[in-house]
Amino acid sequence: MDPRTFLKALYRAAVSAVEPGRLVAEALSRRGNAVVIRSVSDPGRREFVFVPRRVVLLSVGKAAVAMASAAHRALGTLVDDSLVIAPAGSPSEELPPGCRYLPAAHPVPDERSLAAGQAALSLATGLGSEDLLLVLLSGGGSSLMALPAETISLADKARTVSLLSAAGAPIADINVVRGALSRVKGGRLAAAARAADVVTLVLSDLGDDGWHLVASGPTLGVPPSWRDGSSILENYRLLSLVPPPVRQYLLSPRPENAPLDGGQRWSVLLGDIRTALEGARHEALRLGADVRVLPELLAGEARSASRRLAVAGACAGNLVRRAGTPQRRLVTLFGGETTVTVKGKGSGGRNRELALATAFHIDGVRGAHLLVAGTDGVDNTADAAGAFVDDTTLARAAAMGLDAPAALDANDSGPFFAALGDAFAPGPTGTNVGDVAFVLAPGGEALPATPFLEDEGIPLPDRI
Repeated sequence: MDPRTFLKALYRAAVSAVEPGRLVAEALSRRGNAVVIRSVSDPGRREFVFVPRRVVLLSVGKAAVAMASAAHRALGTLVDDSLVIAPAGSPSEELPPGCRYLPAAHPVPDERSLAAGQAALSLATGLGSEDLLLVLLSGGGSSLMALPAETISLADKARTVSLLSAAGAPIADINVVRGALSRVKGGRLAAAARAADVVTLVLSDLGDDGWHLVASGPTLGVPPSWRDGSSILENYRLLSLVPPPVRQYLLSPRPENAPLDGGQRWSVLLGDIRTALEGARHEALRLGADVRVLPELLAGEARSASRRLAVAGACAGNLVRRAGTPQRRLVTLFGGETTVTVKGKGSGGRNRELALATAFHIDGVRGAHLLVAGTDGVDNTADAAGAFVDDTTLARAAAMGLDAPAALDANDSGPFFAALGDAFAPGPTGTNVGDVAFVLAPGGEALPATPFLEDEGIPLPDRI
């Protein structure tokens, strides 16, 4: 098997391990008129049992359709009302009749996102003390469901988030600011549900930053205060640059948030990037490779993180050669999410920037190969999820007249890999837990000739 086919097989396995419908089915079931929720990530497999008057379902995020469909299959007629907020173009035909579907915008919110935020708030405020609000969250929800504070326009809030992103702020900081400026994020949707019970099932794309911040945590935690938002903007020296209504709102003292009163509040983590890496690890072993999973997640600037990938590719290959005896190929698995401080006017995303930066480190290291990609199938723009890189990337680029250093300086990795034919474009996968990077070291025995792409009855997306 050639290295790229091998790396694609690992990606497929990682995505399959975090298939939203299967994860929801493992956590959610009915027992007569009772809703049973299992803590799937808890070794003790605790159960929470609710016997509500009404079950109202809200599913938000890139995986919203798959999660909602699975919840309806699990609960059947127990679901009285459901609202699904997903990216425009999601396969809404999978949803059962009567399920309200609101397509919205990602990664930049628009008027559809506002309508979705208002619909979600109305859903929550209409609940009573004997009702259960079942919330299914996945990445992307921050943009899909937007309802800024009354004195702030959607454009002003979007501009603030854009400034933070361009400054290289991690998603955890961005989501705190989003929550401070919102009527539905940062626990405010749970507060609007008042005396109703609220249970949230989370497919996390935030790694170790805290899954309570997924989709800016509309039902998780205590709403962030104006102090939290202004402090983060001040740390990035952006407070004077944000739109005046945002600055005025965050600098106007108001009472701190009181603890939430009302019904029970429970949350369950369904899966995250480590779940995906475990799926890739099993696939690598089955395909005859040695494998190691790096426990520390990728974070920080993509260009800095590239050094970690290069060490895995070059140094591990040196160890294989020093051993002096044939060994199986070694693949190192990374997960996480880097950031990019945008200085140029090019296009691409954090995964392709990470891949391009790594290409400089492994240039000429014969036999090194890697794939960097987002598990959602998208890398900032929908044309690719990431890119392949090997020891010949820069030489092939130079032969084609491509200027790799200039592309990196201009944050223009997208056109670079597209022209080279090394962009990885599986299309939207229907799930989202962050990014993966698989580094195949030089040396060792050849990979098996035939890939095994089906795993224990778990269907894999045909388009990958």
